[in-house]
Amino acid sequence: MDIKARLAQLADEKYRLFSAALLPGVSTPLLGVRMPALRQLAKELVRRYGEEALLHLTQDSLEEIMLQGIIIGLLKGTPQEAFKRAETFIPRINCWSVCDCFCAGFTTARTHPQETWEFLQPYFKDKREYFFRTAVVTGLFHFAKPPYAARLIQRLKTPPTQAFYAQMAVAWALAELALSVPQEVLAFLQQNTLDKFTHNKAIQKMQESFRVLPEVKEAAHALRRPR
Repeated sequence: MDIKARLAQLADEKYRLFSAALLPGVSTPLLGVRMPALRQLAKELVRRYGEEALLHLTQDSLEEIMLQGIIIGLLKGTPQEAFKRAETFIPRINCWSVCDCFCAGFTTARTHPQETWEFLQPYFKDKREYFFRTAVVTGLFHFAKPPYAARLIQRLKTPPTQAFYAQMAVAWALAELALSVPQEVLAFLQQNTLDKFTHNKAIQKMQESFRVLPEVKEAAHALRRPR
């Protein structure tokens, strides 16, 4: 299969321009292929090639990188095999979109949560923006409920970096945690361990959520730090 040709056929210029506006500073070429089409192509590649599908992909476009992340989530195998693939892939993550797509689809976190939680621990301490974001976003998708919620909150206490997309991931994670363990999140915010931007952004995301309870929003609003 000529994957580059397939991606070119699926590309939508209007969608490319829309997506590019959401990914400032990303130098990797963007083709403008919509996510449902990418997921369908990933499934086709896995059916045809299995794990070798990863060998057919380059880093010439954001879509090819995205496909690698999706395929890793689709492939069968042991947790150790999945972690090895993830270790190879994570250094290729260069924007929030690729990061979040990979984390959401990392099915090993659902089938083998304890092993995945242990795998993520070094990434929670990594100063590199997307290494850390990968841990946090995988956490919010797969570990934001008991029995892991309290442990996830502890990992957010002292982020190793204040890079923008790392901060945004922490804020997003706290808003997700506020759905399942709201009192623990409020107690965490009362400790004021985060920088002011991340602290207030977490509260903002809680306020904007349609799923966070009104009384939790009210309590969180009272914890905002003044400008």
